[in-house]
Amino acid sequence: MSKTGESANVEKDKSAEIVLDPTQIVTNGAHHSSHTYSEALAVVGQGWFHTLLMFVTGLCLMSVINETVNVGFIISAAECDLDLTFSDKGVLNGAGFLGVVSSSYIWGFLSDTWGRRRVLLLASTGALITSVLSTFSPHVWVLIGARFLVGVFVSGNAATSYAYLAEFHGEASRSKVISWAAMFMAIGLIFLPSLAWLVIPLDERFELRLFGMRYAMWRIYMLLCSLDLILIIAGLLYLPESGKFLLTNGHREKVVQILAKIYHINQGKPEHTFPVKSITLDAIDAAYADELQRRSNQGLRYLWHQTVPLFRIPLLWHTIKASVLMFGLFASSSGLFLWVPDILNTYLQHEDMQLCDVIALMHANKTAARMEPTASTCPIAINANIFLITTAMGVIFLACYILNGLIINRVGKTTLLNGWFVVCGICGLAVLWTSDFYLTLILIAAFVSSGCLGGVLSAISVDLFPTNYRAMAMCLILMTGRFGAMAGSNIIAYLLAYNCNLIFILFGGSLLVCALIGATLTET
Repeated sequence: MSKTGESANVEKDKSAEIVLDPTQIVTNGAHHSSHTYSEALAVVGQGWFHTLLMFVTGLCLMSVINETVNVGFIISAAECDLDLTFSDKGVLNGAGFLGVVSSSYIWGFLSDTWGRRRVLLLASTGALITSVLSTFSPHVWVLIGARFLVGVFVSGNAATSYAYLAEFHGEASRSKVISWAAMFMAIGLIFLPSLAWLVIPLDERFELRLFGMRYAMWRIYMLLCSLDLILIIAGLLYLPESGKFLLTNGHREKVVQILAKIYHINQGKPEHTFPVKSITLDAIDAAYADELQRRSNQGLRYLWHQTVPLFRIPLLWHTIKASVLMFGLFASSSGLFLWVPDILNTYLQHEDMQLCDVIALMHANKTAARMEPTASTCPIAINANIFLITTAMGVIFLACYILNGLIINRVGKTTLLNGWFVVCGICGLAVLWTSDFYLTLILIAAFVSSGCLGGVLSAISVDLFPTNYRAMAMCLILMTGRFGAMAGSNIIAYLLAYNCNLIFILFGGSLLVCALIGATLTET
């Protein structure tokens, strides 16, 4: 072999492996060979670092719920301050979801090129600033624009959290911790109404003015909903960048240093006793590194090249079916859930009537008030019980998440999905035929609990696509679902004013249609 060839091989070996100073490593007299990243994670073990990591990433996922769903709890209280119509409420409810939908592709790309931690820090900081500023909105369209920007930023948390969490875990613990982190979203649906119950009714007792405007309690509520973003930012400033991301970008020495610190936190042993002296890429990591390099080189063209095959045979029908199911699921569950507090605020005043009769009466009263400017309908009384009821619904959602996790392997993913679709669809249609207040609440809670099927549908969808297109397919499907939440909210805004019965006919029936489509997923 020539001298030039030998030199090239030496350089190649150096680039393939970074070796720490042996004097800085205690190995108990034993010689340790190179470790793959997965092997190094096994040496690091589980401990306080991973608990903090799960808490921070769980809060990231919870922040997506907080910043997109919290508007549903303030539209009744803000109605007088912003002179809201049904149409305004529908657009406002969907603004955050539109922001998430319009930016999710970009955040996914930035996560793979800039790094997980950097994107989460940028997204959380941007969401915090825009969310705080939105509380000072003097007009409904200013608030709509601000909440859209909040959705744009918080979308980065949705796109990156799972990857950041997963890349610090080995195969044995990865699925479990992702499931635990996902439950923070259900916790968010308990936190939001509970906080609203504590804060919004205080509007009758306190009068706060800032910058010459009345800073109502619904504004303070939105401000408090953003506090989790401060915890996220503080946690991310302490946590390191993803070791997997750094490793696949060639920063192997830095990865060893990061894992040594995690080893110290988890095991309570000095960093210099970390027994891993070098880390090499295994086959999966090497393939992932090549993929990241390709994304960086191609830029946004990569998104196009990854998306087009999803709309060609044989993946076309999988894409259409999964997207339609996710759209219907989010439109029915999230679309209606955003309106539940506003609807209940009127329904609690007329518990002996059918729900749609109450909504028709509410619309008639508001129309009459607008035709007679001298009549005053403000301030609107907020019944604190609506927040207790929606808190109970959040508890039901959490229970459904847990139940799905317990039975999914026993009954099968597709059977569980379609069974829930049928039950929830029937409950939605049944709302039209009951005038009992508590039975109506149970039926609505069961109907909107269809939102818990998002994880089940995602698990099914993952298996429908080959590995190299799986991430982009899931991004597209989830993006379609969030668009469904926005569309559902605006459709309900229109139907509340013109034909309430069609809400439950349309969305209850759509879940039954979803069950029929879901039954074909395993046949293609």
